[in-house]
Amino acid sequence: MGSDPPPSAAATRKLPTRLVLGLIAAIVLDTAVQTVWKRAALTLPADAATDPIGAARAVLTRPLFLAVAVLIGLQMVNWLKVLDDADVSYALPITALSYVSVAAVSAVWLHEAVTPGRILGMVLILAGVFLVSRTDHNTLPAR
Repeated sequence: MGSDPPPSAAATRKLPTRLVLGLIAAIVLDTAVQTVWKRAALTLPADAATDPIGAARAVLTRPLFLAVAVLIGLQMVNWLKVLDDADVSYALPITALSYVSVAAVSAVWLHEAVTPGRILGMVLILAGVFLVSRTDHNTLPAR
């Protein structure tokens, strides 16, 4: 009676479908939160920084801010599920892909500039995500 052979490196790197979907959702939700929040902020009156009461009234009466709140709630629920399946030191760097998606959506939807320096920064982020993705997603034994 021998013990089972250790799993191959490829087998230990296979990510559960639920984790992959959760990480994709985290990236999509963060992209939505950041870009909708910016769009909502652009609707605030010019004196919002100096008139907190008026700014609060504006936030409470604009549907885009309600959408941001809902998206943040969904983001929190999704993140809790992701952390059930992976180390935070694995999952959080993977979600850095949202920096790239936020820049792309901001360029298209908000007409923001994506400069060569920003592109270089995003290339470095992609390299970091690639390196993190080559590691095991969970260093703790399954519960």
